[in-house]
Amino acid sequence: MLNPVVPKLRAGAQGLPSGAISRGLKMPRGDQSANGIHNRLKKKSPWFQSIIDPLHGADAKIPDEVGVDTGTLQLVQKFNVTSAAGYAGFRVISPYVNSVPNGQLEPEADDGCNYQILTPNPSATGIRWGAVDASSSWVEGRAYPFQNVQELKQITGMHRVVSAALYVQPEPSLSTNQGEFTMFVNAFDASASPLYDTYMNHYKSSTIPINTNKAGAALWFPVERDYSSFKSFFKTDAITFNTEAITESSVPCWELGFVAAGISVNPNVVFRITVVVNYEFVPISNALNVIDSSPSPSDAEEVDLVENWVQEMDVTKIVPQRQVSVAPSTVEPQHGENDAGTGFGMFFNVLTELLPIAGALLL
Repeated sequence: MLNPVVPKLRAGAQGLPSGAISRGLKMPRGDQSANGIHNRLKKKSPWFQSIIDPLHGADAKIPDEVGVDTGTLQLVQKFNVTSAAGYAGFRVISPYVNSVPNGQLEPEADDGCNYQILTPNPSATGIRWGAVDASSSWVEGRAYPFQNVQELKQITGMHRVVSAALYVQPEPSLSTNQGEFTMFVNAFDASASPLYDTYMNHYKSSTIPINTNKAGAALWFPVERDYSSFKSFFKTDAITFNTEAITESSVPCWELGFVAAGISVNPNVVFRITVVVNYEFVPISNALNVIDSSPSPSDAEEVDLVENWVQEMDVTKIVPQRQVSVAPSTVEPQHGENDAGTGFGMFFNVLTELLPIAGALLL
């Protein structure tokens, strides 16, 4: 005869079986606020990391829909600007490679218009921009081309900016450590005002005292325009250069600059400038085997997040000297490294952040 199995009862249970002790709701560890989640996601976006630190953001691409292989190129160019009459200034008027005649500047007249310096006789009401021509005369409205842009023009007919920045490092002595400098940006436009106050009051400008001994940065950021997309891109045909302004019919303006005021006059102060532009381009030739092209990443989730993040980004700011002084490098993380090999990109990272919270709430 089979003996029935009688369940053992816990002491003090008064004859009733009992289960395991239930515990209260426990959320995942770490900062689970919206800011905490977004801060972790920002670190997993190659494009956003390239935008906030272009010097160390080489090889990044814009992860939108592009049906062709693309290549990348990083331009890093350094300048020294010396103050005059207590003022100094430098601005990039267009980070795009172009063939606009630059006023017969050396070595080529059609290398393009990319940056300008402040007039040699500036004042608070006399902020004017230009360049030196072949006769060594400063001419208002003219501009210098970036160096070595011919190589990029020879291998592509279409390019766009992924990220860019202008870094400024004042180098005063103890006796000249006075004054201020203002970092400013102007998306798809270029300032024409002769007033220093105008640049101080630009939207999102930052004015930094020189005696802080800090570097300043002005960052490019994406703006939804046809010029930022391969789908409707501009063609840079040779046209007559306008010495008063560069119009969008020639090349899109995108201003990154600084103006300093109240500087010591005797002696003058040197400002060290670093310009960084990361390009993505569609190659037209690989005969020289210089193009390392690969499929452009497509990640709609990352694009949407980045375009929202940059709205709250400090586009002009103080940066540590070491951030500008170290050598350029590739972006970290690189595209496709943070989705565990699933191929779902930023969508996978978003799910990774949200699933533990959803699981805790459903328990």
